[in-house]
Amino acid sequence: MSKPRVSLVIAGEPAPKGSRTVGTRKDGSHYTRESSPGVKSWVEAVAYSARANQPGGRALEPPYEIDLAFSLRRPADPSWDWPSTCDVDKLCRGVLDGLVQGGLLVDDRHVVKLSASKRYGTPCVAVTVL
Repeated sequence: MSKPRVSLVIAGEPAPKGSRTVGTRKDGSHYTRESSPGVKSWVEAVAYSARANQPGGRALEPPYEIDLAFSLRRPADPSWDWPSTCDVDKLCRGVLDGLVQGGLLVDDRHVVKLSASKRYGTPCVAVTVL
């Protein structure tokens, strides 16, 4: 395993990105919006942390191998002993978008390996870029 180029932990409630809700305007036209109300602020938090952790103040050179370890708040009455409230791939989308917006990655199309896990604990995501 190669040495991590960047490792960081972003505190806060991870929000899934990708599910859309359809609405209708007064004029009858349709629109879509993110289903998760916290996704905008979550992506901004990731972008802020990415900017603060750029080595040398610039984006890492591709390709990227990324490990994401999500820690999610345990519901009051969970159905299972493991987190099942949101899809892990949708959690990854928000983090990857924030890493690009924050300038740590050039573009997430250059991610050649992605591993992700989720567990209960204090809400955050640990990010390692190899």
